[in-house]
Amino acid sequence: MNPPDSTERRAGRGFTLVFALLAAGIATAGTFYYRTCERHFRTGIEQELSAIAELKVAQIVQWRRERLVDANYLRRTPYAARRALDVLAQPASPTTRQMFTSWLESLFAGGSYEQVLLLDEQLNVGLAYPERTSGVLSDVALRAAQQALGSQQVVIADPHRETEDGPVYLSLMVPLIVRRENTGDRVPAAGQGSSPADRSAGLLVLQINAHKEFYPLIQRWPTPSRTAETQIVRRDGHDALFLNDLKFQTNTALKLRISLGRTNVAAVKAALGQEGIIEGIDYRGAPVVAALRAIPDSPWSMVARMDLTEVYGPLRERLWPTVLLLAALLLGAGASVGLVWRQQGVRFSRERAETDSRARRFATVVRDSNDAVTIQDFEGRITAWNRGAERMYGYSEEEALRLNVHCLTTPGKVEEQKKFTRRLMAGETITSFETQRVTKDGRVLDIWMTVTKLMDGAGKPIGIASTERDITERKREEEEIRKLNAELEQRVHERTRRLEEANKELESFSYSVSHDLRAPLRHVQGYVDMLAREAAGQLSAEGRRYLKTITDASREMGELIDNLLAFSRMGRAEMMETRVNLDSLVRDTLRDLEPATRERNMVWKIPPLPAVQGDAAMLKLALANLLGNAVKFTRPRDPAQIEIGCDGMEGERVILFIRDNGVGFDPRYVHKLFGVFQRLHRADEFEGTGIGLASVRRIIARHGGRTWAEGALDRGATCYFTLKPSASTKPVN
Repeated sequence: MNPPDSTERRAGRGFTLVFALLAAGIATAGTFYYRTCERHFRTGIEQELSAIAELKVAQIVQWRRERLVDANYLRRTPYAARRALDVLAQPASPTTRQMFTSWLESLFAGGSYEQVLLLDEQLNVGLAYPERTSGVLSDVALRAAQQALGSQQVVIADPHRETEDGPVYLSLMVPLIVRRENTGDRVPAAGQGSSPADRSAGLLVLQINAHKEFYPLIQRWPTPSRTAETQIVRRDGHDALFLNDLKFQTNTALKLRISLGRTNVAAVKAALGQEGIIEGIDYRGAPVVAALRAIPDSPWSMVARMDLTEVYGPLRERLWPTVLLLAALLLGAGASVGLVWRQQGVRFSRERAETDSRARRFATVVRDSNDAVTIQDFEGRITAWNRGAERMYGYSEEEALRLNVHCLTTPGKVEEQKKFTRRLMAGETITSFETQRVTKDGRVLDIWMTVTKLMDGAGKPIGIASTERDITERKREEEEIRKLNAELEQRVHERTRRLEEANKELESFSYSVSHDLRAPLRHVQGYVDMLAREAAGQLSAEGRRYLKTITDASREMGELIDNLLAFSRMGRAEMMETRVNLDSLVRDTLRDLEPATRERNMVWKIPPLPAVQGDAAMLKLALANLLGNAVKFTRPRDPAQIEIGCDGMEGERVILFIRDNGVGFDPRYVHKLFGVFQRLHRADEFEGTGIGLASVRRIIARHGGRTWAEGALDRGATCYFTLKPSASTKPVN
């Protein structure tokens, strides 16, 4: 048994481990919850940035497509080319200039273009509209103009400034061609080259103010955000060049550059061709998450970005409530474990007190027990001796503690005692056995001994505790009872033999009487028949009635003798037990009863019946008697209802019944129903000899079953009997 202090220390370590596990579980759950929320917020922002980047790219592509449609329309318009050619051919003519500017005014009515320049093939400005336009073109615009003249296709120039601090423009370079008027040639489709006979009408430069028409399209963010913005960048030599103004820094379009070597900057990643969701820093050095997309048909890239502080802002707002909740959970867990620990300590103290009390009570019970309780080591030295042992063996405790257990062992049991001790030391389990002990005064006692192997705290065997009960008197009484039982068994055997002999004699007598009665009965029947033939015409009606009465009585007497012989043979006949199909047996019996039922209104209720184990011939005779009675006693009924069925189990036997709606019987005389020659109805009402149900009872009894009946006058009757089901028959519910 473990010391209480050791148990409490183990319990304390257990509670500390429980608290540590709870704390680890709570911390793990909190961390998991925080990481899940972090992934949730990050995923939501990434999806939002991707969607906005795709939206802005689509808007820019659509905007460029619309501008190209305008430009190609002008390129294919013969009127514009002829008027431009007139202006370039007659620069001083007010009429030609007026006609061209009037046409330009209709073009400017849409509001998309801020100014227009008409250049000749040497890129000299032939006309500027409106008149205040400077007519100065940047290098970017001039390169685009040369490209347009060379390819005869519309070219969109990159964003550029015409002066150092001027506005940023996006210019459409529209080449104009005059077709030969006398050939009737149509204006070629977009992308079709000019014929050698066509004539260049110069270049129309449509300049769009990016601050008014383009940047607002880029900078509009569809959802409320404190730090989100979109940027357009392109690679320019060894730098990433910002093409638009930024949210947190002014005047950056075409001026802010970041070296391509700073690959942690989101704009640099975009300029280098990277796409998708990235995490890095922006032009301010602030950590951001960004969606990068290339803009089709241009050297530009789109950057849709948001500061990480805004991305995780809602999560950080949840952080402190989560921390406080985890702290509360940890505090609650600690308090709960502490409370349970305290209650456990109280319970330990209470259990210790109860254990001490039980130990004292047990020690008292052991000390004062009438059974001898002793403890010995494996050398046989007695180390404990109670008052029961003092009374049983006659040695005081002081005397016994100086003795070896072999002093209590009879000479013939010493070796048995040593062998028993060796078996216990070897680990064999021995609980109770019978032996003999010698008392101080030399008496030999029969003892029933119960032993327990004692172990120390390390599980090492240290001795044997035994409880010894004196069974000397009990064994003497058992011997007397055994002798009485043997004598009684002999008497029962003798009486059974005599009863069997008497039964055999009775059966033999019944057979002899029945057989001997047949001869005089045949004489009576023979002389009655001869008298009826000889004096048939001389007898009066009364005499003939007398003869009929004698004939009927002799026939009834013959039936009675036959039944008595059958009843006698039934007790002597050898049984041939087989598996009996009751369904088939019932069908055969009903076939035999058909002459008695042919002219009657009969209702039979016969469900499937279980197979049983028994003698088929005897069981058929029993069924014939039971069903014959049911047919006979339902004669007054129309319709007559007879049911054969099963009524569950009685132990290991199946209960069968035959129920009818006939005249029934008085239940006060049910004890006579299965007796020999017992009849509950008058002979003039229903024929019979009183042997049938007695035969049924004897047959069922020989099969190990029992019979009984239930009924009432004019309410029908039910006869029950039990049989052993066949081994293949399922239990009947």
